[in-house]
Amino acid sequence: MKVEEISEQQFYTFMKTYKDMYHFMHNELYYDYMKNNATVYLLGLIDDMDNVIGVSMLSEYPLVRFFKAMTTHSGPLILDYTNDKLEYFIQEISSFAKEKGAASLTFSPYMIYQVRDSEGNVIENDERNNHEVIHLFERNGFKHHGFTRQMIFEENIRFQSVVDISGSLKDILKNMNSSTRYNTRQCEKLPLKLKYLDESEYDRFIEIYKDTEERLQFDPIPEHRIKAQLRNLKDKSYIVMSQINLNEYIESLEKEFDELSKEIEVLENKENKSNGEKRRLNEKKNLVKSREKRLNEAITHRDKYGGLIDLSVGMYYYNNNEMVYLYSGSYPEHSQYLGTNFVTWEMIKKAKELGLERFNMFGITGNFHEGASDYGVFKFKQGYNAYIEELPGTFTKVFKPIVLNAQKLIDKVRK
Repeated sequence: MKVEEISEQQFYTFMKTYKDMYHFMHNELYYDYMKNNATVYLLGLIDDMDNVIGVSMLSEYPLVRFFKAMTTHSGPLILDYTNDKLEYFIQEISSFAKEKGAASLTFSPYMIYQVRDSEGNVIENDERNNHEVIHLFERNGFKHHGFTRQMIFEENIRFQSVVDISGSLKDILKNMNSSTRYNTRQCEKLPLKLKYLDESEYDRFIEIYKDTEERLQFDPIPEHRIKAQLRNLKDKSYIVMSQINLNEYIESLEKEFDELSKEIEVLENKENKSNGEKRRLNEKKNLVKSREKRLNEAITHRDKYGGLIDLSVGMYYYNNNEMVYLYSGSYPEHSQYLGTNFVTWEMIKKAKELGLERFNMFGITGNFHEGASDYGVFKFKQGYNAYIEELPGTFTKVFKPIVLNAQKLIDKVRK
């Protein structure tokens, strides 16, 4: 084997058919964006028959004065993966980065360290576990940033919730927990609409996302970065908004209310009611109370927000391997209309249409207790029977420690 720079066409050809895990930051569209904004290198892992069996995209970013560092954009990607291939590849990438004068080199490999069940418990005997990868990087001079359990802008995620959608839609629905399954079925009874947003509507997307980010106390992602990803990944993304038509909803509730009232009147007027009829009468009365409450809420919302209201937004990126629930946001005051459940189910259907078998609900902190800042997000994803992939994290190799220390000092002063 050998490692050498490859052409853009070789990179595009490799990515076109690569079907294993790869992050959106190693996508062809992201490369097209990066090459216009930074110095980018494409390295290939070449076998003895001169076939490209692995690729790595490296880009430079500036440090103090004229120095620079390099990152590998959640790569590399390797066909028929083995740890031996990875070790050889990162050794050669390290040599390349050093020759180019990089002060440091960072890897955040998009690969599984270990698999956890939906509750967060490690599945010890899962064949996908790869605990050796930590030692592999460390023995090659890389420092592990640690087994972090947080979601911060400076670090890539370490935990992600993934739903197996290889079965039928009926199977996927059956595997949800009872509450999520009920809400998903309820979505189909509501006058919900899925709106695909174009570039002129990205501000609407960001407004809802930022509202959610602040409410849930997520580490803030710069608005310009979100917009760049919306624009640059749009050819492999669905950028959507859920809405409800309150006029239609109110009309359907009024109709249901009238029908229930008539049924109650018939039962109440009946003499010598059986136990079953008495039970049905009580059930109908409870339903009337429920529908009356919903009707009043819907009328209040229509008076305040209008007939068609926005509920939630989501950005769903897809590649040859998976669909990723990359960004999402919602208005909590409209949660009863199940906009997020509706969009999630519609995008699972879309992923099935694309022939995908993984629906990646993306990042969580890895804290699975009730006091966790993202516990509600974790429980929402858990409701879809999502198992958890724990990624190995981030590794950095330092070639010029004086430069890195100077940069850290500057960053500390700026804060």
